[in-house]
Amino acid sequence: MPVKKEKEILTIHNKISPSYRELYIDGAYGGVTPRGHISLSFFAERFPIPKSTDFEIDVTKSSMTKISDSNDSKTGVLREYEIGIYMTLESAKSLSDMLQKKVLELEELQSKKKA
Repeated sequence: MPVKKEKEILTIHNKISPSYRELYIDGAYGGVTPRGHISLSFFAERFPIPKSTDFEIDVTKSSMTKISDSNDSKTGVLREYEIGIYMTLESAKSLSDMLQKKVLELEELQSKKKA
């Protein structure tokens, strides 16, 4: 009769998709979907790029001075949403646990650098 092992080893191989990319985020907006999943949409914040800008050109000095951005340019802060994800409650809890551990790990590393 074979002896049953108390612990087994499982190797998980990580494969990176050709469409994999990294994004910088400043925050996320999320909620609960009608089917009971959690949704998160990640965004980066920046100031809007003007639609156009007028400059005064001084040809004798080869210089330009900004006059103004066009009136139809946006003002304020732009949140550009790059990706949205959906997950189950179990996945959200796992992600939350992992993030909390990484936050503590980073805080510890940063406190050691300051010391």
